[in-house]
Amino acid sequence: MTESAKPLAALRIAVCLIVLVSPELRRAAQFASEPALLDALPEGLGLLSHLPLPASWVRALEMVATSSAASGLLGYHSRASLLVLTVSGGLVFSFSQRSGAVLHDMHLFWLTALLGVSRCGDVWSLDSWGKKSPPASLHYGVPAAFARALLGLIYLFPGLHKLEQSGLAWLSGENMIRHLHAKWFEFAEHPLLRVDRSPLSCELGAWAVVGFELSFFWLAQLRRTRVLALVLALGFHLATDAFLFIRFVSLAGCLVILLPLGRASSNAPVSSEAWPRAVVFVGSALLLAVMVQGVRGKTQAWPFACYPTFAYLASPTHVDLRFEVRHDNGQVQSFTGRERSPRTQTEWGRVLHLANSPPERVRDALYDFARRQAERANVRLEPGDSLSVERAEYATQPEAWGRSPVRTTRLAELPITRAAATAPR
Repeated sequence: MTESAKPLAALRIAVCLIVLVSPELRRAAQFASEPALLDALPEGLGLLSHLPLPASWVRALEMVATSSAASGLLGYHSRASLLVLTVSGGLVFSFSQRSGAVLHDMHLFWLTALLGVSRCGDVWSLDSWGKKSPPASLHYGVPAAFARALLGLIYLFPGLHKLEQSGLAWLSGENMIRHLHAKWFEFAEHPLLRVDRSPLSCELGAWAVVGFELSFFWLAQLRRTRVLALVLALGFHLATDAFLFIRFVSLAGCLVILLPLGRASSNAPVSSEAWPRAVVFVGSALLLAVMVQGVRGKTQAWPFACYPTFAYLASPTHVDLRFEVRHDNGQVQSFTGRERSPRTQTEWGRVLHLANSPPERVRDALYDFARRQAERANVRLEPGDSLSVERAEYATQPEAWGRSPVRTTRLAELPITRAAATAPR
C-alpha cells in the first residue's frame, strides 16, 4: 500500500479547485437571506437548521472557505487549510441542500477531511518548496486507498439498488428510454442522436451502466486495473453528459486519484514509518458512514448520503407545478414558468419537493414559488386575484411536449395579497 506522494497531491489540487469554481460556494448568502427557500430539510441537517446564521455570517464563512480552498490548492499549510475548508465549506455548501433536492457534492468534504489528516502537501505545494521529493510511503498510499474506496462506493450502491429495487426490468430498453425522456423533458431539449429510437441500443446502454457501477469499486482498488477504471468512469460521465445532460464535474474531477503518477519501482526507497493512525481512523469513519447510507439507499441526506440511484422504473410522465390565476375581470391565465426557458436542475428539485409535500406545510413556499414563476412568465398578479396551484403530470416523450398535462391534482388556492402582487417585466 506504499505509494508516491503525487496522487494524493493531485487529489488535493483537484478538490480545492472544484470547490472554488462550484456555484454552491456563492449561493449560500442568497439562501440565508431568503428563508422561504430553505423549507426542505435533508436528513443530517436538522441541527444546522436551528443555528442562527444570518446572511452576513454566511458571507464571512464563504470568505473563509474560499481562502482555505485557495491556500489548499497552493499547498500552503496544507493540512490546516483542508481541515478549515472541511468545516467552513461544508457549512456553506449545506445551504444549497435545503431548497428542495440534495446536490450530491458532499464527497468533496469527505475528501477534504481525509486530506486534512494526511500528508497531502509533501509535493506540488508551497509547503514542499525547496525540499526533496519524499520516497513512497504508507502515509500517501493509505489515504489514497481510502479515497478510491469512497469514490468506488459512490458508484457501487446505485448499481446495487437498481437490481434490488427493479430487478432485470431496469435493464430493459423501454425503461432506459423513459429515463432519457424524463431528463430531456427537464432540459427541454434532446441530443442530436435520438438513441431512444433504438430500444436495443438503450438496453445495451442500461447493461453497460449497471456493469460499470458494479465493477468500478473493485477495478479502482487494484493498481493493474486502475487506469481501466479511470477510462470507464470518464466514458460513463461523457455518456451521461451527452445523452442525459448530467454533468457531474465535481465527481469526475476527483478521478485524478486513479492516475498512475509517480509509480514506485520495486527498487525505489520505501518509508518504514508506521501506519498513519489519524488517516485510518478518519478514513474508516467516513467509509462506515457512506456504507450505512448506501445500504439504506438514503439519497436525500447530507453530508452523508447514497448518490442518486435512478433505481425506479421510469414513468412516461413527469410531475410539474402548474398555476392558474383568475383576475377580477374574469380573465384566466395558466402558466408553469417554463414558457420562456427551461427550469434549472435546482428548480426541478424544488418543484418535486413542493409537489410531493403536504400543501398545508409548504403553503408559504408555494406562494413564493408561484410569484417567482409568474414574474418569469410575465404574468401579472394583483391584489384580489385568486391563484390555483396544481400538481400536473406531463408526457415526457419529445413529440408530446407542449401538450396539456395528462392529469392534474389541485394542491392549494392562494389569494393574492399586496405583498405577493407582481407586475410583468
